[in-house]
Parts: sequence; C-alpha cells; structure tokens
Amino acid sequence: MYITMRQYRVQPGQIEEVARRVDDDWLGKLHEMPGFISYHVFKAQEDHLISVSTFLDEKTGQEAAEASSEWVGEYLRDIKVEFVEMRQGPVLVHGGA
Repeated sequence: MYITMRQYRVQPGQIEEVARRVDDDWLGKLHEMPGFISYHVFKAQEDHLISVSTFLDEKTGQEAAEASSEWVGEYLRDIKVEFVEMRQGPVLVHGGA
C-alpha cells in the first residue's frame, strides 16, 4: 500500500465549501482509479485542510497526486487554496480494514 498526504491553506471561511466540492466531485474521481483504497480529509487548523489518500501501489498514488493538483486548479479556482506540502510513501504498518 501507498499513502499520499497533501496539506492546503484555504481562504478563511471557505473550508466547508472546499470540503463540499471535494465530496461532490473529487471523491467520485478517486473511486474510479484502479488501486484506490481510501480517502480522508480533515481540518487541521481553521485555515488548513489535510487529505490522506491510500492506494494499492505507488504508481496509482503518483497519478492521483497529479490529478488532484489539476482538479484543485480547475474546481477551486474561485477560492484561494494554496498547496502547502505533500508527503508520500509506502505503508509500513496497517491496522484498519
């Protein structure tokens, strides 16, 4: 398994709108990717969101990271969303379903 974590700074007052758009559109695109396992978004601070994506392999994780960047640029262009950082790597310990 492979995990990608992306952190974004979001325009104040827009966290819920970003989350709604992600849930309405991006999540469906992820589900269509071969090798997709799970996706979570959490509010780390008042103006920061972190997404955590899990895939079967590194190739799919890399492809999803590129697609995510394109999606943010297209579907969130009217909201100030700043990419802060990305961390990714193979899963060493897994304890969930």
